[in-house]
Amino acid sequence: MDSCVVTGSSINHTDGDVPVALDSSDDELHCKIDLVHRSGVVVWEDADHHMQHTSDLRMDLLVDTSEQRALFVLQNFLFVKGSISSVPLYLFIYPESIHSIEFDGGTRPPTLGMEERSNHFIRLRFTLSQSPTFVFAKDRRLDPKSKSQGRLDVMKALAAVRVFDFYLDKLRLGLEMRSQLALLPSVFSSTSVYDRPKTDAHRGSLHRLYAGAGGQILDLGTAAPVSSTSASNTTIQQPVQQTIEEVVAPPYTKDETLQSPAQVITPSDRKRRRTSESLSPSTADKRILTAFAQLAKRHADLQSRVAHLEKMIADSRCEHTPCRYGTEEMENILGHVDDKIDNDMDNVRWELEDKVFDETRELVAEKTEEQQSQWWADMREGLMDEMRHEIKEELKAELRQELAAEIKRELFKDMAQAMMRAACGNGEKSGVGMSQSTQSTDSTQ
Repeated sequence: MDSCVVTGSSINHTDGDVPVALDSSDDELHCKIDLVHRSGVVVWEDADHHMQHTSDLRMDLLVDTSEQRALFVLQNFLFVKGSISSVPLYLFIYPESIHSIEFDGGTRPPTLGMEERSNHFIRLRFTLSQSPTFVFAKDRRLDPKSKSQGRLDVMKALAAVRVFDFYLDKLRLGLEMRSQLALLPSVFSSTSVYDRPKTDAHRGSLHRLYAGAGGQILDLGTAAPVSSTSASNTTIQQPVQQTIEEVVAPPYTKDETLQSPAQVITPSDRKRRRTSESLSPSTADKRILTAFAQLAKRHADLQSRVAHLEKMIADSRCEHTPCRYGTEEMENILGHVDDKIDNDMDNVRWELEDKVFDETRELVAEKTEEQQSQWWADMREGLMDEMRHEIKEELKAELRQELAAEIKRELFKDMAQAMMRAACGNGEKSGVGMSQSTQSTDSTQ
């Protein structure tokens, strides 16, 4: 297990991959992290102290100590009624509300299915002084479809906690990024609250969300948007507030069941018979009147749109008119189209990233094994060739030496025989000469 120890003004961290020993002083500590849409496992405890977890969320991590700015955002996607595309839902974690962050560089999520996994996860434990900020699209109804109700419950539960863990896969992070993540405990140390990064003004702006339509903060305690500055905004937020009362009010529990019949009815319970204990007659009448008022308003809106379409069709039949770029209708349509494209592209990109990563990991493992086998075969072949070459050279050298010695012996033998023959020939010549001399002397006498 890796350890992270803070002593005085320094942090000493020992990671299985990246050893870090850094001073948390302003002059030496430089931390820069910019991770977007990072998948991971979120683990937290509910009100009954039961461990809960999910792997459906994505997280943005932004920290830059040189510019003193930071922001953490949890993101999920819901399918709401009346929309064919998913809509993002955010939990903003501002640096001012972070009490401390703990780092563990060699662990795994304590969830089912992870027991056999190796410890190649990084755990970031967030301890907050304030709960995360719940953000949804401005002027839109938070009425999820049945298949997205569980995701909404998860976001509601996380919006109420002060401590949670986020697990990142180390295999998807480089060594440099791991070392940067290891600095988070010193940047957000519980013993030092001064000179901390502030909220990034651009990333933390709600106006840039939802393709420029903007987002709004929802207070789950009062089930209503946070402040409204104008009468028009208040009028627009009334349907949203009523929806939040019906959908968000029930607290999140492990088995997703209601605690008591007096709680506000959720969309899944609308088919149940309402008793006098759950709703008083005045409240029921008020909601019925409100529903009728909304129905009448939508009917009038639909009639207006139908009349407008009929007029446009009649005009198009009489005379061709080009598309009116820059009008409010066209901007609204383009906004919805951009929103759908962005959401679909994000979904496709994440699916492709996961698929490419899995296939790449399998391919790399397969290619690595093949390459290792090929390397071993090449090494064996190379060693055999070198051994053959060395043995051949040694044999050649020995043969040369033996041949040279044999040639020398033969030469010496031939030379000795030639010398012996030469010596014998000289002796015979001298004997013949002496006999001839004796014969000549005798004849003279």
